Amino acid sequence: MLAAGAIAAAALFLTACAPTSTQPPTGSTVSNQFPEDLTSDSGDLDVTLTAAETMVPYGSSTRWAMTYNGKTAGPTLHVHPGDKLTITLVNNLSKPTSLHTHGLHVSPSQDNPFIMVDPGKSYRYTYDIPANHPGGTFWYHPHMHGLTAEQVASGLSGAILVEDMDDDSLAASTTNRVLVINDPPITVKNPWDSGSGSMGSMDGMPGMDGMSGMGGMSGMDHGQSSGVDMMTAMMGRTGPKLLTNGFEGITLAASKGKLERLHIVNASASSRLAFSYSGAKMILLSSEGGRLAAPTEIKYLTLASSERAEVILVPNSGGGTLTAQRLSNEAGGALLGKPENIATISADAGTSTSVLPASFMMANTRDLFSASEKVVSSRVVTLSGHMTPTIDGKLFDPNVVNFTAKKGTVQQWTIKNTTAMFHPIHIHTWGFQVNGDQGWQDVVVVPPNSEKVIRIAFDDYSGTTVLHCHILDHEDTGMMAIIKVD
Repeated sequence: MLAAGAIAAAALFLTACAPTSTQPPTGSTVSNQFPEDLTSDSGDLDVTLTAAETMVPYGSSTRWAMTYNGKTAGPTLHVHPGDKLTITLVNNLSKPTSLHTHGLHVSPSQDNPFIMVDPGKSYRYTYDIPANHPGGTFWYHPHMHGLTAEQVASGLSGAILVEDMDDDSLAASTTNRVLVINDPPITVKNPWDSGSGSMGSMDGMPGMDGMSGMGGMSGMDHGQSSGVDMMTAMMGRTGPKLLTNGFEGITLAASKGKLERLHIVNASASSRLAFSYSGAKMILLSSEGGRLAAPTEIKYLTLASSERAEVILVPNSGGGTLTAQRLSNEAGGALLGKPENIATISADAGTSTSVLPASFMMANTRDLFSASEKVVSSRVVTLSGHMTPTIDGKLFDPNVVNFTAKKGTVQQWTIKNTTAMFHPIHIHTWGFQVNGDQGWQDVVVVPPNSEKVIRIAFDDYSGTTVLHCHILDHEDTGMMAIIKVD
């Protein structure tokens, strides 16, 4: 998914803009509660994402945010296996930014978060989506080291839906919705604005994957990220309310005879969320790594920062409400505050689950923990540090390769968390399975003072990329490492 070699940003000069004023809406209708849908045509999707500081509607007033194309969330990108996705990122922010297509199984040379796009510049990203790419819910967000937490927490995110034949079979019986959940600050200006940022200097990154190297990055003192205090950098930044597509809860009027099919993205910078539904049933169709083998009824859903899920909500006669409650990232994982409204669903009582398939045709049922899988190596990866979290006791260094693998092999990692916090560890490009869990994943949540065993399939691509904690202030302050596959 990602890559660690870099290219200079392309040159299209655009004037960096101050926050743009918008008029608040007269009401929250279904049509404006959801991101814009952009769908590939004849195998291609070519879009422009303009990142800018914007005053967006909030109740009867406005609030400050960072937006793609003037909205939170950014457009939903609908693509299919085998498609070509092209994204022109225009940076109208006051600081550098970048783009990461989180969870897409594409070449590290294409999904390179270290391509720095300076203010007033643009860059054109191209992604070749493999013909065998799993269907599922993925997303995009900035990955500007030292500024990632600030930019994601401020609203820069959007969903990517890879739609396969299983989606075609579900289309007639379900209504497809995207819910991008985050907890931004509710302010009239950037609360983390520190001018050029609190970053020291970073050495240039050598060229990788046939690309030219990246020059030194201004900024980044690993002890702090984008102007926040040390406690915020350690605990992760959160805002006062959970928002759904930029709203405090939304209302869904289900179509008669159809089930609500929700693609949920936890786009927060650090919040771990526990979802529950007051209707008849909640049915899980996919996790962040793609479709499960078959629909699975669940009582609740827990998503750490960056995790996604695709669920079916079966309402009672009076509908139902999907709520989320924040969970502490500290030891014990206590519930924080009260449940917050994510979506209220109204529907007729006659809707049933009989329309769902017994299994999915396109699910990747490969079992990396089966006896037939050859594991070429095993290692322990240690999450450590308190005030400054690290991987194997080391802060991120763009010039150091921390882990290596051979293309086409399977490795077993025991990720050992010696800290007092939950850490959601994201591995770019290559999917993995967690011992004891269903399906494929790109994030593994490791509880405090415990360990998780995963097996990674280094399939399809060679190249260089990263793994990191998705409490994004931890990534920004150095809890990130480089993987090289050859």
